[in-house]
Amino acid sequence: MGIFPLVPFFGLTGNHPQSASKFILNVRHNYTTEPTIMEIIRKWKEIVNWQRNNSQEQIGDFAEPITEEQFSVLEKLLEEFLPLEFKMLYQFSNGQTESGNGMLFGERFISSDEIIRQLEFSRTLIKPENKSIENPEKSGNLINKIVEFYISKAPRHKLFGLQKSWYKIEFKCGVGSYSGPYLYASKGTTSKERGIIKISDYEPISGIIKELHILEEKSYNWDELNFVIFADGTFKVERTNYNFDQDIAFTSTPENAIKKKYFHFKWLPIFSDFGGNYIGIDLDPDVKGKKGQIIIFGRDEEKMVVIADNLELFFDFILNEINKNNAEALMTESHLHDTIREIINNNCA
Repeated sequence: MGIFPLVPFFGLTGNHPQSASKFILNVRHNYTTEPTIMEIIRKWKEIVNWQRNNSQEQIGDFAEPITEEQFSVLEKLLEEFLPLEFKMLYQFSNGQTESGNGMLFGERFISSDEIIRQLEFSRTLIKPENKSIENPEKSGNLINKIVEFYISKAPRHKLFGLQKSWYKIEFKCGVGSYSGPYLYASKGTTSKERGIIKISDYEPISGIIKELHILEEKSYNWDELNFVIFADGTFKVERTNYNFDQDIAFTSTPENAIKKKYFHFKWLPIFSDFGGNYIGIDLDPDVKGKKGQIIIFGRDEEKMVVIADNLELFFDFILNEINKNNAEALMTESHLHDTIREIINNNCA
């Protein structure tokens, strides 16, 4: 990154702890003009103040501004320069304080710390194109320890090990997750006939599995290990990945505007429903999308929708609903994301 000019923005007023004259913005991209940036703050404050005056709920307060160091962390995680409108919004207020209701009709205006956690999680979902094991010897030693743990939980063989009491064991394990182990008495035992070995304490191998995952994260980044251990001590292990994005029937409105997945490390969350779902900025749209568009995404969001082309137009969308019927649609008990989808669908009808 190079050195960029510092441009002061003036004229902001309101009940914020930091004087507007101290807002300094590190300009890197001309995403929008200065007056438009000023309008973003004014419109956001107007949305919050309307709720304070018209809601029985206590609305949260603006937090202290973000730091340049936090901007740098975000840009590194995104592998992108931050949009200017996002930077100005967060230099005005780095999310909201802990007390009070969410500032966007119940949705929390999240801090950079929460954004960082979400982006770090999204990056764990990135899988290398060419998977490999960089340190086979160390990986092999850790895998052997996992196998030894499960064999120790199996029934003992009879007659000093000469008579086998089981044919094979199958199980799956990941970081913090375990399935099975299932015991097959003979080669002909079916999945319906198999037994299960009860294990009450996985602590002895939880750290080993985590160590193995960290060791192989950059070169493989598997989600789960599938084991088959045979009675003679030989075994097979398969590293597998979850394919939620491929298995779910996502939709995009407009069509092909948003990449169909739950999370993406280039989706920048701003508002949260407290349940793993967000409204944020899409910095890697699909073929018919627009970079910087505002979208709904998250763990429960399979009906993908573009709300607006940018952050200011998103605030315009909310203000339009406020001015139309006194925000009747936004003040219901329905989830805000469902309400927004319904409004957009009605507008397109």
